[in-house]
Amino acid sequence: MTNTIVYRLDQILFLAINKWHHSTTDVFFELITSTLFYIPLYILLIAFFKKTLGWHGVMLFSLTIIISDQCSATWLKPLFARYRPCYAMSQLHLVGTYNGIYGLPSSHASNTYAFAMLFWRIFKTNYKFSGLFFIWATIVSYGRIYGGMHYPLDVLSGAMVGCCIGLLMDRCYQKSSQIYGNTN
Repeated sequence: MTNTIVYRLDQILFLAINKWHHSTTDVFFELITSTLFYIPLYILLIAFFKKTLGWHGVMLFSLTIIISDQCSATWLKPLFARYRPCYAMSQLHLVGTYNGIYGLPSSHASNTYAFAMLFWRIFKTNYKFSGLFFIWATIVSYGRIYGGMHYPLDVLSGAMVGCCIGLLMDRCYQKSSQIYGNTN
């Protein structure tokens, strides 16, 4: 019974978010959830990681995204087999693209929060605004609900998976730095 109440509240919150749309915000969220939109940012981040952490850092962040994506998309989505709202409900406002019929957990949320957590953990001492990537992750995640691709619990679970992976990868980074010394 508790699951039914939680899922019903999840649907109600989803519908409340999905129904508040406008053509301007549609364009914004289509861009903000598109992978291709971020290519310039990815290029800058690769250069930043190379400069600050060396190739070790580039590999660390790349591996974090790969693990996060595979964990959410390949392992957890088939395990939970929860249909995306765009498959489970009719008359939704759809914005953006998606792969697959399952939505729990959100891979967008998992990937962006894994990145944000790892970035913050590594750079929080040296860069005052290192936590801003959490805002980016939240906007991207909200856009997935707004666009009809995920329920709020899909996004919340994706954020939790991503944060855990980001923390785990930071732990690996810290251990490898202790063993091998500074990798810059």
